[in-house]
Amino acid sequence: MGKSTVSWQIFTELAEAGVRVAFADGDQLCMCYPAPAADPGREQLKAKNVGALVPRYSAAGAQCVIVNGVVDPHRGVHTELMTQAKVTVCRLRADREEIARRFIGRDGQSDDVHEMLAETLDEADAMDAGLLADVSIDTTGVPAGEVVKLVRDGCRDWPGFGVPQPTARLPSGAATESGSAPITSSAADGADGNVLLICGATGVGKSTAGFHLYLRYLSAGTMAGYIDLDQIGFVRPEPDNDPGRHQLKAGNLAAIWLNYHAAGARHLIATGPVGSEAMLQTYLRALPAAKVTVCRLHAGAAELTLRIMSRGEGGSWPQPGDPLSGQPAEYLRRAADQAIADANNLERAEVGTIRIDTDRRTVAEVADLLASATGSSALSV
Repeated sequence: MGKSTVSWQIFTELAEAGVRVAFADGDQLCMCYPAPAADPGREQLKAKNVGALVPRYSAAGAQCVIVNGVVDPHRGVHTELMTQAKVTVCRLRADREEIARRFIGRDGQSDDVHEMLAETLDEADAMDAGLLADVSIDTTGVPAGEVVKLVRDGCRDWPGFGVPQPTARLPSGAATESGSAPITSSAADGADGNVLLICGATGVGKSTAGFHLYLRYLSAGTMAGYIDLDQIGFVRPEPDNDPGRHQLKAGNLAAIWLNYHAAGARHLIATGPVGSEAMLQTYLRALPAAKVTVCRLHAGAAELTLRIMSRGEGGSWPQPGDPLSGQPAEYLRRAADQAIADANNLERAEVGTIRIDTDRRTVAEVADLLASATGSSALSV
């Protein structure tokens, strides 16, 4: 129903208006399988992670946080696990015919599309019958761009829409107007296990290869978690003393790994940009009890350029906030030039204990090399 599109647009509009705001895709905060028996939909896990990240976003200067995602159609959002947040739940709904049309348009090639559609319609009916949201917005026949206005009108009392434009930027670690205390710890103390951190320049295939390997863990029956570092660092404006938001992302990584670890996971794959040895140490300090393997993917200039130009045309997963999607060719060429420079800098600095060249290799082949390099050769195919 356009949850990601609508929520990202609201986040962007608020940021452009000068509001200190953060964004998180809730479905990115529960990527830990198999699900615990006591939390089959991982709704509690998701809520715990949102609850852990909200005060961290507040410490980074955010006055409000936008979270989107799928929720339990019977139980709704576990707001009791978000103790430092005043939560407003806004549900986007549509008629059954509209849901079916959108679903088939998106997942029509899947072998089990009819079974998944039936399940989705049952969930929608359960939500319609319940009182799980503070506000419900009917999106039937409404373009995504107009849904944004409907949400803002329906949630006009949400504090985020009434936050005045700030006169000064708060530094990371400062208390905000909400009175939240600064975060004093950003380390996953006691959370042992094996963490694979995959880094590299933009376009090298970090997320694609990392997620492919993650799916192999799940297929082998191994409980594992996955975190895209870019997806846990959206805050505007960027804190003055945390360029690239690496301190924020490292602390959020630690908070999420603590919850994944408590749920039973002992394997984690994290992907994201790490531009220097100093940045890398920020992440390593956040995971003091884990065995962290740092793998840097590399690609040559021609390959990086090809992949980045493809990203501009949608040649990647539809991640919220993708800075390359839909951009003009000149913008993409500049992004490719920067990626090439970054890759060369990483080569000179020799960041990472393992280096894998992805030129002319398929995703499966890169995943094989990752599995072999980290001692998980049983996951190679």
